[in-house]
Amino acid sequence: MQAALELPEVVLRQLETLAKQEGATPADLIRRFMEARIETSNASLRRNIEVRLPLIPAFETGPIQPITGADVDAIFSCDHLSS
Repeated sequence: MQAALELPEVVLRQLETLAKQEGATPADLIRRFMEARIETSNASLRRNIEVRLPLIPAFETGPIQPITGADVDAIFSCDHLSS
């Protein structure tokens, strides 16, 4: 993936200075910053959506049967559903 990035001159100079200190290019640093940000965002997202299963205890639902394509067709063919 590629993206165009416009930076203020002062930020670009700081990136160039940091890149020289690390033996990298400004593009390398930007890539590393973005990868770190994506990793942090993904870790945060994973942490926020963790759900302990079962959501409904089995003793309240009884056995749950898998739904097949035929079951879905039967549900959607009912006249009481509006289109």
